[in-house]
Amino acid sequence: MIEPRCRSARAAGIAFLALLITMPTAASEPVRLTRDGTRKLAPTFVDGGAALVYAAHERPNLVALVQLDRQSCSCHRVLPKVVNHQFDPAVTADGRYLAYSRTTTSPQSELVIRDLHEQRDVTFRPRDSRATVRHPSFAPDGSRVVFSLSDVGGQQIATVNLKGQDLMILAASAGLNGWPSYAPDGQHIAFTSSRDGDLELYVMDAAGNHLRRLTRSPGRDLQPAWSPDGKRIAFTSARDGNEEIYLIDADGSNPRNLTRHPDRDTEAAWHPDGRQLAFISDRGGQCDLYLIELGLSRPAESGSR
Repeated sequence: MIEPRCRSARAAGIAFLALLITMPTAASEPVRLTRDGTRKLAPTFVDGGAALVYAAHERPNLVALVQLDRQSCSCHRVLPKVVNHQFDPAVTADGRYLAYSRTTTSPQSELVIRDLHEQRDVTFRPRDSRATVRHPSFAPDGSRVVFSLSDVGGQQIATVNLKGQDLMILAASAGLNGWPSYAPDGQHIAFTSSRDGDLELYVMDAAGNHLRRLTRSPGRDLQPAWSPDGKRIAFTSARDGNEEIYLIDADGSNPRNLTRHPDRDTEAAWHPDGRQLAFISDRGGQCDLYLIELGLSRPAESGSR
């Protein structure tokens, strides 16, 4: 059902390609990639940046994973036979494994790791009947998946191997811990935590040790995403009263507001080339995917760290 809607994005895709060819080295607005306006979540680039996979409200009673091909602007269901809600896709660099959150009756959601070559699933199921699994992220070598686990003991950062086994809880604390993201070197994980009273960004090593706080702002700092070179982190922040896409250096310094728009901009995803970010925006009351070229974006605005 999403596929016909995406045809309306074809003209936007053609215009985007023309824009890249003719754009002078000056400031530019983000480019709109979809125009169906339906609720979208958690975009991620696949196929070397040639496509985006994200969760979308295909109809009122189904959230499904959708793939948008950037050249043809065609869309298709990633898992057309799955009837449960599907959230938070993550794909290994070689494209072999897909991890996502799938709703169930008890627990409320589980982690699914699909071998796309073998078309075989393994699952990790939390213990509590109300437990949830969200926001998986693969280690760069594809050996483990880190995710947010709301289960017995609170909402924590957890990791399992590709068989859904060998569960480890990392840097456990009271409060909310979520949105983990592996660094490209596989040695660090950035995440959001309210352990100090406010939702801020933190980084730890891959074993859950050597915790460091990266941000200190009065608003929520969420959804960290490492740049491909590991030097920067894109994230969502409400420090200015409205959710925007921000960029910081990997040590937490030099914060810049990339979007500066009165409507919500959230969930940044890096293109593999490190020069572009996809994100979700509610501009004009329509929820769609946008792309910003970092080298051509407006001068970024600094905020509190």
